[in-house]
Formats: sequence, structure tokens, C-alpha cells
Amino acid sequence: MKKLFLISFLCSSMACMAQNKTQTVRELFKSMPDSLVSYLSTNNRLDMIDFMDAKMKAVVTNSLGGETEMVFLSDDSLVVKMNESCLLSMKTMQVDTAMVVVLRRTYYTKRNQYEVVSQTFNSYWLPLSKPVIESTLLKRDDDLRNLPHF
Repeated sequence: MKKLFLISFLCSSMACMAQNKTQTVRELFKSMPDSLVSYLSTNNRLDMIDFMDAKMKAVVTNSLGGETEMVFLSDDSLVVKMNESCLLSMKTMQVDTAMVVVLRRTYYTKRNQYEVVSQTFNSYWLPLSKPVIESTLLKRDDDLRNLPHF
């Protein structure tokens, strides 16, 4: 009877630990839906993580024929240079008992203008918020409109 009780106790405690295990940004990046990074396949994402683990340059050819590079990877965040004008960053946070993923896409122009689209997701990639857009593009248009014309 004691052995049965001990075995059941160990099994239930292991199940609780498995449920409380927080996912790393690596696991979340691997399971990210293709719709969020449309021209970066699952194999590309896996290759970049493997290259970073091997301390190699993590560059892959995306489906558009361009180069995509992972420039930073830790247990809770990563940064991927999608192309010359787009940077993707991911950060994971523990909020109460839930895992929250913050995904930011920053788009740059040649004139030092940018647009940042931020959105939060749960660990199953279900949106927790609507996308929030920060932009200098419209501000520059307003500045140009206010210039004196000849």
C-alpha cells in the first residue's frame, strides 16, 4: 500500500511539474504559425536555432530568395533580421501563471523612418491584444506639410 501511494504521489507531482514548465523562446519560435512569418518556413526557423546553438552565423535563404539572419537568441528573447528593412523581435514573460509572448515587427525606410507593430500572444499563439502600431511615417508627412512653400 505504501508503494502504491508513493508511486501515485510521484506521478502526480511529475505531472504538475510538466504543466508548470515554462516554454522557452526557442520552443515558441519553432511552433510559431507560418502566417506570422510568411516567408520563413519551419525548417528555416529550426536551422537558425541550430546554427545559433553551434555558434555559427545563423543565416538562411527565405522563400523570397533573400537572406534572413537570427542575430540574438537567449532563453527568453530573440531577434531576427528578416531582410534589410524588417526586424522581428520576440520576448517571453511569465504573467501570473500564464506565458505571454510579445512579438514586435519593426519596418525601416531609407530615410530613418520606422513603423513598429507590437502584439501579445499566449503560448498557443492565440492573440491577447490587437496590434499596436507606432510610426514616424505620418509624423514626417505632417512635418512636410507644415514647411513654408515658395
